[in-house]
Amino acid sequence: MPAPPTPKPLPTLPPRRPYAALPILWAILVLVLTLTPAQEMPITPVWELLSFDTAAHAGVFVVLAGLSWFSLSRQRRWPRLARHVGLVVVVGSTLFGGLIELLQHTMGLGRQGDWTDLLSDAIGAAVAVGVLTAWASWRARRTGYAAAMLWLTGAAAAMSATPAPAKAQDMPRVRRTIEKLAAPQMHGRGYVKDGDKKAAAYLRGRLKELKLEPLAPDYTQPFTLDVNTFPSKMDFRLEHGFVPGLGPKWRLQPGRDFIATANSGGGQLSGRFLRYLDSVTVSTPAGVEEFLRTSQFKRDGQYSCMVVLLDRYVQQPAHLPEAVRARLDSVAAVLRVVPKLTASVAATQSKQVQLEALPHPMLHRIGAPISSPAWTSTTAIDAQLRRNYQTQNLAAVIRGTAQPDSFLVVTAHYDHLGRMGKDVYFPGANDNASGVALLLELAAHYARPENRPACSVAFLLFGAEEAGLVGSRYFVAKPLVPLQRIKFLVNLDLLGTGEQGATVVNGRLLEAPYQRLVALNDAHRYLPQLAPRGRAANSDHFPFSEAGVPAFFLYTRGGSTAYHDVNDRPEALSLAGFAGAFGLVRDFLNGMGAAK
Repeated sequence: MPAPPTPKPLPTLPPRRPYAALPILWAILVLVLTLTPAQEMPITPVWELLSFDTAAHAGVFVVLAGLSWFSLSRQRRWPRLARHVGLVVVVGSTLFGGLIELLQHTMGLGRQGDWTDLLSDAIGAAVAVGVLTAWASWRARRTGYAAAMLWLTGAAAAMSATPAPAKAQDMPRVRRTIEKLAAPQMHGRGYVKDGDKKAAAYLRGRLKELKLEPLAPDYTQPFTLDVNTFPSKMDFRLEHGFVPGLGPKWRLQPGRDFIATANSGGGQLSGRFLRYLDSVTVSTPAGVEEFLRTSQFKRDGQYSCMVVLLDRYVQQPAHLPEAVRARLDSVAAVLRVVPKLTASVAATQSKQVQLEALPHPMLHRIGAPISSPAWTSTTAIDAQLRRNYQTQNLAAVIRGTAQPDSFLVVTAHYDHLGRMGKDVYFPGANDNASGVALLLELAAHYARPENRPACSVAFLLFGAEEAGLVGSRYFVAKPLVPLQRIKFLVNLDLLGTGEQGATVVNGRLLEAPYQRLVALNDAHRYLPQLAPRGRAANSDHFPFSEAGVPAFFLYTRGGSTAYHDVNDRPEALSLAGFAGAFGLVRDFLNGMGAAK
């Protein structure tokens, strides 16, 4: 009788390896770090793809992909995964990064999803897989060593991804600050679509991030103002022909070809004949008489034409005969031809449409007499005068370790010109996102424990500067810091250039402090040169100076000439003098009592 067959042994699974848990543990650590609530993080623009923050993202995913490759290539439970380990790791790591960005965007943690971070994650995973695949034989002989090195590298990358005290004068961060404040979502930091409030909310978050002490509840000092705004329609067309509606038309572009003046009224005016006025016309009685005769036609009780003021002479009312001034006050619309469009903000509104336009062939007589009806205009301007609009200043302080009741003050205005119609906004990168960025860098410097000032340093961000220094005047009237205890004030405005150095307003009035600035600049060569200037009511230092507070206003020169127009964009700023201005102001404040 044959012997019974020997039973086959049951199949056994490969033994479990402790390294299989490494990528899981690392993924959990990354989730904890990235989903920890934090202050609002600035949006990283595309040109900063290789910035420190982005490199940290890539480094974390280099580690994750490396550990995943190490684990999957050595497991025996799923041979197919081991054969395609590179593809599996890259796809899996990228999906994991996408999950993190989605959670940051939706969970309300104070963080935000960013596609550049996801791209960095994918690049980090691909780099890790490429290197590990190329050196697979080397890694097979040194598995333990490689895993240990990956853990050490990952720990360093994770620490870099963890929020830490801000390093002062971080130029990538400076660029991000300017980009953020000048972004379309800020609506020009004006009074349409709550642009000023959105900018204030962002800056409030930055002050909290630096852990500065508020000088008012939630850092905010509210005040009100009247302000003329242009929230929607902004249309200006020219038509050639004796019969309105039948000739060829040209539509001028707001912000590029024309703007509304700050106090322009609104309205829809169609088929209004153009009447031209220049210095030649008003130089003779016959010219004045002809202008008055040809502009006398009325519609709806108002002189119906649009008067085009062709040169600077007639754009100054003092140069005009009284009858011409009266007619200009009564016509439906006035257009000034100017060499540059420079917008501003007003607290009042005219009864007529008032525009400014760049020189354009359609805006000149082209040899026709001023009575020629060959050109007509159609305008649709939405102007809204907002009364008692509430905006705000922001105020914070770092208390001094030795003289907490003595103050140095750094100021900058964060507001700008807002919108002009639904399609145009004024970015205000140089004026004054650059000054705000420098103020925040100085705040970051003095917030570090090793730089804690001896006397208190206050940081004031003013609203409504463009409306006539309204915010700073309000602060001086209702100070959150006793004015008599301010040792010195430095106002920062227009700091985005610097190729030609900087100007110091009040430098001619305060000679001893100005000579300190000059000596510091000569010693360290911070800026190409400094130029003093006298008294000027051109920024937020002025109300303080008038109240007896010693103050400088520092602005850089050279580079971009964009000012109060749509071309004042972040990409136009060289920031050539920014680092130098930071060093100069820091050393000056230290010499005035900030240093321990």
